[in-house]
Amino acid sequence: MESTFNWKPEQTLLQKLIDFARQTGQSPEIIVTEAVKLYLEHSEKQSIEEITLSERDWDILVSALENPPEPNQALKAAIREHQQKYGKW
Repeated sequence: MESTFNWKPEQTLLQKLIDFARQTGQSPEIIVTEAVKLYLEHSEKQSIEEITLSERDWDILVSALENPPEPNQALKAAIREHQQKYGKW
């Protein structure tokens, strides 16, 4: 399947791409294609990892979720900072 799309990068980014293409002797299209491939490979590696918990570890996790400890001062400060920056949830 062949696809095309319009891409309008910032002028400075486009110029850097063109300069890099000249330096390496590759076309901008090849450079962008390789960059996208690398990005996607990296993204796939960052996917959710499945883990298996022992019964003991599972019980600890469930207990922490059902009975979370009281937030300490550092957590409270982080929540306030987040709410100031992004608004309350």
